Amino acid sequence: MLPRHPACCRAVTRQLSPSHDAIWVPDEVLRHAFHRFVKTRTAKRYGSFVPGPLESRRRLGKRRMAHLTEPVPASPHGLGPLWSFFGKTGDTRWQWEAPSTRTPNKASAAVLPAWLMEWGQSEDTKDSTKTPADQAISIEEDIDNFSRTLQAASQDEMPKICAVFNQRFNQSLRLGLVSEAIMHNALRAISCAIRVECLKFDLADTQSLLRFYQSFWDGLVTCKVLQPSDLDPRTLNMFLHFLADIPICSEVQTLSHGVMHAATVAQLSKMDQGLNHLVRAWARSWLIEHPSGDSHSLFLAASRDLAESSGRLDCLQTLISNKGSNNELAFSTIQEAYEEVKGSLDRALESILMAEKIVMPRRNSIHNLSCVLEYLPRDRVRRLLDRSTDHVIRIHNSVDNPSTSLHHGWLSLVAQIPGLDDKFFIDIVKRMQKCKGIPEYTSLPGEIVLSRWISQGHVQQGDLVRITFEVFASNKGPPDLGLVLFAIDQHKEMFFRRTKDLFKLLSALERYKDVYQILVRMQDLGMKLPPDIIGPTLNIMSNYDLWLTYQIYKMFYSGLGIRGRGLRPNLSQNFIYSMVNDATVSPLRIWKVMGIPFYEKLRPVERDAFSTSRLSPAMIDFVTSLAIAFARTDARPQRVALRNVVQCLHHLRRHAAPITPELTRAISHAGFTRKILAGNWISKELQSWILSLVEVAEGTDVAVITDRVVTYWNEQLVETRQAKARKEAREMNVLRVGPID
Repeated sequence: MLPRHPACCRAVTRQLSPSHDAIWVPDEVLRHAFHRFVKTRTAKRYGSFVPGPLESRRRLGKRRMAHLTEPVPASPHGLGPLWSFFGKTGDTRWQWEAPSTRTPNKASAAVLPAWLMEWGQSEDTKDSTKTPADQAISIEEDIDNFSRTLQAASQDEMPKICAVFNQRFNQSLRLGLVSEAIMHNALRAISCAIRVECLKFDLADTQSLLRFYQSFWDGLVTCKVLQPSDLDPRTLNMFLHFLADIPICSEVQTLSHGVMHAATVAQLSKMDQGLNHLVRAWARSWLIEHPSGDSHSLFLAASRDLAESSGRLDCLQTLISNKGSNNELAFSTIQEAYEEVKGSLDRALESILMAEKIVMPRRNSIHNLSCVLEYLPRDRVRRLLDRSTDHVIRIHNSVDNPSTSLHHGWLSLVAQIPGLDDKFFIDIVKRMQKCKGIPEYTSLPGEIVLSRWISQGHVQQGDLVRITFEVFASNKGPPDLGLVLFAIDQHKEMFFRRTKDLFKLLSALERYKDVYQILVRMQDLGMKLPPDIIGPTLNIMSNYDLWLTYQIYKMFYSGLGIRGRGLRPNLSQNFIYSMVNDATVSPLRIWKVMGIPFYEKLRPVERDAFSTSRLSPAMIDFVTSLAIAFARTDARPQRVALRNVVQCLHHLRRHAAPITPELTRAISHAGFTRKILAGNWISKELQSWILSLVEVAEGTDVAVITDRVVTYWNEQLVETRQAKARKEAREMNVLRVGPID
């Protein structure tokens, strides 16, 4: 049985309609391609070998492919036409024809829209025949012609000339016809030409330069050939430097933000010079604040939206109260009314925010600069702020009668940058105290602390807390740190933790008066604090200002104290120790602060009575350490120190606490050591009483050794005093009259 004809035979014998677009292919090329096709093997296909319809279909397809791809023997008559190989297979006979020339097919031309056909065409038809090299040369000629034309132009012709050049240069940038070298030269040459001509006519060059920079950046961003990320960092660095040379307005801020957003990390790492210049010029603009426009229309729009939302809110309340039996219809109506109220409020809020940017441009400028610096890595932000801080201080000190605007603005900027640790922030605040014209002791503004907490993510509802802070600042006094804590407490934003962080920050800045003022303000606002905040605060402040610490104690612990409880001494140990080491504080006040009665003032019955309550181990350790502090302090005489050590002993005995060796050593130090150091006699009664305590707590051996030492001291003291008396007697007996020595 003869093999089947290949499947391609029927396709080959089918007569094809001639086409004008056909390309003639020689027979040798077709023969070679066909042989390559029939000699190829099908790739192995992995499938299921489970018997079934899918397996049968796979095997059938495999057999067909093997049959169709059998090699075809070459023609024995040499290289004849390929079509003659299939000449006997069909009814149609093929005859070779000479190739003909291609005729253009007008019907196959794609119909493009007019705006696309006219894209990038200039008025001069000769430009379409220019090569990219010629176009680059024409761009350089345009730059040179602009400088010459601008020099010869009058004052009225300058804006038109600049506008025409900006348009042509922007178009060339969009089409990718401007190389980076030409960009670099154009930025420098055009900026210089505009400045020179504006100076000649005594005009401000800000708007002309700004329009040129804007057209340059718009063309570069929209270019599909060369993107900002492909440029050399020196070009972007120079562009930022030129932006910093003109006044920092909102347009310059937007351009700077666009440059930082488009630059890569590698480019940003080599743009330090331009960034330094930009940041310093940006900060210098905060010295003077002028409203950037008229906000009257925005406030009117906000008032209209608020009035509209108020009316719709009344309608919404009426719908809710008059909801009928048709719950689905009523719910949809209420939902639509709610969406309308929400839309009106959103529009009013947007108008208010836009008006705020106009009325207070400095705040918006500080926020924009913080957004620009967020694109930098954290280590580069730290270095940039560290170098720029000294420059800002010099700018502030160089101004006659400086205000606090630059000082406040720079601290606000540092506070709004996320990722900066507390140590770096504290260092910047301390260095900014070198600014002249700022009082030596100025309270840290509450707005700065709130901005830092929001930027670091410590306050979740940052915008709501800020609005509450500003509203209460207008109603309840100055916007100080106490009001910041009050606003945070209103929104349940971990008030206690923020209070601890604030006190820790102020302690690091050594602003202890701020802590006292904050606590006074919090008490005026009716805010309550737990003991675990007041106790550590007293501990920290007692090392620097004991009087302020005692005032805070009286503020929160007078009467019933915090939440009806007094001071817990074991939570304020440094405060107690500071009072012990201060000679101006009487011991009675110390025991009163601790809430412990002075036992010498009690009647014998009350003094010897035992208390039913027991002391905690922490309190026992604290009373023992307090006895040691009284025994070793130089601020108290020996008798006063011994009396207070005995007071500690009585307190422990009254609560059935064990007498430790540390306590007996403190008693021995106050009773024996300090008397020995002072050269005083130790009485027998005191010696026997202390030794009885030492024997119980430390053992008989220690008591015997101590007794020997004290006895030896008394004997040596007696001998020394007797020898001194005899010496004084001999010196007084000049005539040596009397008994012989």
